[in-house]
This record gives sequence, C-alpha cells and structure tokens, in this order.
Amino acid sequence: MKINKGAVSVQSFHYDVESPSADEKSTLNISIEHPEFKDKNGQPMNEDEGKIFQVVIPFEIHMKEAPFKVSGLVGQVVQPVGFHGEAEDLDGKQVQQISRSAVEYIETLTYQVTSVTLNHGISLNFTKDAEIKPNNEEDK
Repeated sequence: MKINKGAVSVQSFHYDVESPSADEKSTLNISIEHPEFKDKNGQPMNEDEGKIFQVVIPFEIHMKEAPFKVSGLVGQVVQPVGFHGEAEDLDGKQVQQISRSAVEYIETLTYQVTSVTLNHGISLNFTKDAEIKPNNEEDK
C-alpha cells in the first residue's frame, strides 16, 4: 500500500530515571482517527487520492531491569493512496504499515536519549513483524 505521509509530530516525550526493579511496562496504543482536516482556506482537504487519517500513539515503556522509562505522545498525518474506507476497515497489517513511521520515531528518540543519558543507546524491541490489531479488535 502506498502511503503519503506528513512529518512525525512529537507532542511529548519524557525520559525519567526509574528503578531497574520497577514493574516492566510496554504500553503503545495506536489510534487512527479521521478528523475533519481543513486547508489554509478553511475548506475540507481533498481526499480524492485517499482518506486522510491522523495516527496518534500514546506510549509508556519501562523495559525489564532498565534504569529508565520513557513515555509520551507521537502522531503523524497519513493518506493511504486508494483507500476510502473508515479506520475500522483497516486490517492489522495495514494499521502496522500506516503507523510504522511514528513507531520508528519512538524507537529512534529513545535510542538517542539513552545514548546521551546512559552513554550507550538502548534499542526498543518494536519490530515490523509484531502483531498490531486495529482499534475495533482490541475489545473482542
């Protein structure tokens, strides 16, 4: 699937010192919304090429025995070319494809910050092969 992508937006990113014995946590909630985007003239954005969505990912991560935790909110505007359905119509693979750039941004930010704070970068283990379920399948 071809996807037109806007810039990744970091609404917040927090790095906090955490006891290595604290509970492990890996919360990454991928939400895909269809807000009413407007152009600079206040008119609805042209969606002839495909529906325009906003990917929003709040996250909180404390890896096992790590001396830190990270949390925040990252987002990105995306347009899957040729897709005119609703966010709920996206399957797990499509959700993963649409959200991958934003998830990679979280991985990169964490690696770069830990490179400075711990004198070596820590890689998060979100893989492109992880199973991601669309919003409407989480409650089933």
